[in-house]
Amino acid sequence: MDCHISIVIPVYNMERYLRQCLDSCLAQTMREIRIICVDDGSTDNSRVILQEYADRDSRIEIIDKPNGGTSSARNAAYAHIRGKYTLFVDSDDWIEQDLCEKTYQKSEATDAPITVFFYQRWKERTIRSITPDDKTTVEEKLPLLDSPTACNKLWRTDFLLGNKLYFPEGLILEDNLVHWQAVTLANKISVVPERLYHHRRNPGSITQTKGKRAIHVVPIFNKILEYLLESGYYAAYRDKFISKKLTAWYCDYRYLPASLKPEYVAMIRDSLTADDREFYRDPKKPCKTVARLFYAMIEGGRAEALKFQIAFTMERIMRMPGLLCKQWIVKPMRKWLEEP
Repeated sequence: MDCHISIVIPVYNMERYLRQCLDSCLAQTMREIRIICVDDGSTDNSRVILQEYADRDSRIEIIDKPNGGTSSARNAAYAHIRGKYTLFVDSDDWIEQDLCEKTYQKSEATDAPITVFFYQRWKERTIRSITPDDKTTVEEKLPLLDSPTACNKLWRTDFLLGNKLYFPEGLILEDNLVHWQAVTLANKISVVPERLYHHRRNPGSITQTKGKRAIHVVPIFNKILEYLLESGYYAAYRDKFISKKLTAWYCDYRYLPASLKPEYVAMIRDSLTADDREFYRDPKKPCKTVARLFYAMIEGGRAEALKFQIAFTMERIMRMPGLLCKQWIVKPMRKWLEEP
């Protein structure tokens, strides 16, 4: 059977959710798929489940490797990709049964190297800003940069491999770099404006580990900056990049334990560029007041630190009703709904 799409699934200790993920891939209305499962040194029953499914369906291929993280697992699958297109699916997520068929047809019709689709965590405001039209200009591509994940795209394999879009190993938030590279490099991006991917907010996943996430968000954006400068795309995407970076750095600071904050602040101080400083000091640029005070605090003295602490405390107070609602109502309901 010809393979139109290779589905790459990195697997590490996901026995609780793995069956739902595999079932959703095998249930695709498009039969011409191959599922490449990379067992990243699992220590639970994930490998047993993979073998069970591989014995039932010849479209499943298993790759075994020592634990090295999501990036390492995805990169290990590259040599095994045979489809004209590639889809990344995380092993604790699941997909709609017509995802492959709809995105394949759209990609074939538009000849786009990337076809973007929505997943259920996308905010309605973001979805409304992304029309079904093909994106070819910088201005049209900018809204797509708000969703830095590899899993909401059907990738044409020659574009993925030809541009050597490997995921940076040893870091989390690895999707960010590849996402920025892909959006800037693609001469055209097509859109299927439907929610076809279901992302699970798994408390045990690495992206939910706030300390590691924050420490890694600084070098990831430094790598994106290096790429933008070397490729010549920095000027075109400058404001969008700086806005995303400064917002991410401040937002992750809010969730850090006190013991990690001095190290994190030092990393940011060492990474701030002249353009970053000009951006956060300019009241016309899209940057929240408390974030401006955060960066002023990093580079200033006691007065700036006091202003930031007052603004930070006020922000927490203003968010308190929402946080309590999320903690005591939203999270328990989501956990109940996601129970297999």
